[in-house]
Amino acid sequence: MKKKIIKIVSITIAVFLVLWIIAGTVDFLRVKSFERPLFIMSTETADDGGSGMYYGAGYSFEIEGNFMPDDELPGVTHYKYYLFGNLISEGIRD
Repeated sequence: MKKKIIKIVSITIAVFLVLWIIAGTVDFLRVKSFERPLFIMSTETADDGGSGMYYGAGYSFEIEGNFMPDDELPGVTHYKYYLFGNLISEGIRD
């Protein structure tokens, strides 16, 4: 019985870890392509509709961009990617 519980807990932890890695990778690839992330929420945003801090489980983005409907090049123009509070990547759209 104890082995069964350990197996279920291990599988549950592994599934959550895989889902976290997938969500983090999808968000990173979207932001690196200068789009807004999908799986994390913005907490501090500017009045332009999207610039600000986005926080997820263990990772976050600081995003600046053109998010108003009348902007010529809409989307993210500058980002900083943090993993557990450490700066991992930074990008600027030319």
